[in-house]
Amino acid sequence: MKCGSVQKKLSAYQDGELKPLEEEALSRHLRSCRSCREEYEQLDRVWRTLGGLEEISPGPWFYPQLVRKLKEPRKRGLLPALRHSIQIIGAPAIASIILVIGLAAGSYLGGNLARGDLSPSQSISASDSQSGFFASMRVFDLAPPGTFAEGYLRMASYEESGSR
Repeated sequence: MKCGSVQKKLSAYQDGELKPLEEEALSRHLRSCRSCREEYEQLDRVWRTLGGLEEISPGPWFYPQLVRKLKEPRKRGLLPALRHSIQIIGAPAIASIILVIGLAAGSYLGGNLARGDLSPSQSISASDSQSGFFASMRVFDLAPPGTFAEGYLRMASYEESGSR
């Protein structure tokens, strides 16, 4: 027998679950192989140690509680966790957190729009905040400046000066 297959069967050998021929072959291998014999002795020490431990008897509430837990449906995913956190924190607090996050994101994006970071073709002076604000609103036009749509609309509305 090879050591790998012997070590897989050590627990069954210890429990007396092997067929007589298998048990005899494994026993011969253990007598001749020091490594497998040490593995078996270590397993035997663990079982003797566990056998010497005092048995813990559960309280009278354990089994009914176990049955109840097994029968209740499992809660999975984000929704139960979100529902639980809403119960703990409260809906007004969560709404306030979402509002603060929205304001922070809006002010960050608004600052980038006013500086012209989203459209490199815009040149807005930072000193003139009012004109910077109104110029940044051009991003919400039907075709914001510097976009493909704006170029297409200019090309589509182009008229030759001689055709008037």
